[in-house]
Amino acid sequence: MKIEDLLKRFQWEQIPNTNGRFTLNRAEPPRSIAELVDSQEAEIKQYPSAHQQELIFVVELEDGGLISYQRKDGSFIHTLNSQNMFKRKQWELGIISYSPRGVPDDTRHES
Repeated sequence: MKIEDLLKRFQWEQIPNTNGRFTLNRAEPPRSIAELVDSQEAEIKQYPSAHQQELIFVVELEDGGLISYQRKDGSFIHTLNSQNMFKRKQWELGIISYSPRGVPDDTRHES
């Protein structure tokens, strides 16, 4: 599964002041991470969050990844990320030990 697959299937908006990061449009019906990706095709990993009110779900895609935050009320915030932004965000969340220093911003938008 690629970023392009999800960009075509659902309505996404680019996150302001970012390159290669999108969030699911609020006009979309609420969906779980399992509803966005085929779990037989992609592995959904769960991580604790620094915020006690949420869980983090991560799906690695061929060219980036999906990071979803599940709130205490069960709702989700989904973010779709290019390869560089996916690694950078996982590092910021403490999921991987990766330093984004020296890695150029991903300015491509592949749709």
